[in-house]
Amino acid sequence: MKVKLDLNQQERINKLVQVDNYKFWLGGFIEGKGALVISIVKNEKVSHGIVLQPEFNVALHETGINILYSYKSLFNNLGTVHKESGSDEVLVYTIKGTQNMKEYIIPFFEKYIVEYSYKFRSEVFQDFCNIITKLDSNEKKTIKKEELIELIKKVYTMSSDVNEESRTLDKVIKIIEKRDGEYIK
Repeated sequence: MKVKLDLNQQERINKLVQVDNYKFWLGGFIEGKGALVISIVKNEKVSHGIVLQPEFNVALHETGINILYSYKSLFNNLGTVHKESGSDEVLVYTIKGTQNMKEYIIPFFEKYIVEYSYKFRSEVFQDFCNIITKLDSNEKKTIKKEELIELIKKVYTMSSDVNEESRTLDKVIKIIEKRDGEYIK
């Protein structure tokens, strides 16, 4: 379920996100409550049967709704603010897509977070950027099977959040191996 603000709150937020110090402050929330994720999504409509879906999200208690809408405003009103699945009190700002990562999220991270961050100064951020660059460089929106498998292996090494419900790396590779052709982004 999407959650909305009234017009006065939104106008106040639109002004705040223009202030550099506020952007650094928002960067601090990302350090604690933000995540860069690349989901591996099974999709029968694409040639290899797997799609990589990059995403940035921040989850906060519902009292932080203005902060979440600050991210939405900051990133050109893209993305959504919605209730977290399974929780009535937690809201999540989410923005997805390779182009959104390239145009909004990565530049924000590089300017306001990475240099001051323990969490995102690591290889994980660099790996995320490299995957986004690789996905973005596919002018034909295709990628060879071997390249897709290498990217997926990199995603698995980045993730500390693989749970029992997640597909194993071997299962994902088997999905790809069963299919012929090219992957469409």
